[in-house]
Amino acid sequence: MKDHSYNHMELYGETGTLYGPDPNFFGGEVSVTDESGTSVELPARQHPFGEPNQQNDSMGAMANYRAAGLSDMAMGILEDRPHRCNQALALHVADIMFSILASGRERRFVELATTCNRPYAFLKEDAEQMLLSS
Repeated sequence: MKDHSYNHMELYGETGTLYGPDPNFFGGEVSVTDESGTSVELPARQHPFGEPNQQNDSMGAMANYRAAGLSDMAMGILEDRPHRCNQALALHVADIMFSILASGRERRFVELATTCNRPYAFLKEDAEQMLLSS
């Protein structure tokens, strides 16, 4: 296993580690290691929300689309369709985050207490339409 040195997100599993970008923004590199510690960078997904749209003094170019969930919610309400930013998903995400913390603290597997319907994928075309509408 790789030494803890990544400054954004590390998730440790039984057979490897997932290194993710800053979850406050979109885009960024994702890599995984196996049991031997060999690291492999996963190919970047081509998506409009992965394209840098902001320059940050300390982080450089970044993809900051933080209002995308709120925009999807508003469009869903206007179009009378399910939106991805709903209570069941929010509760499930909170359950996942607290369970990850409990798992690390207690050094055991933690069973999730919630579930939810998987939201429709936010496709490239959905993002392009949202960006055109704003």
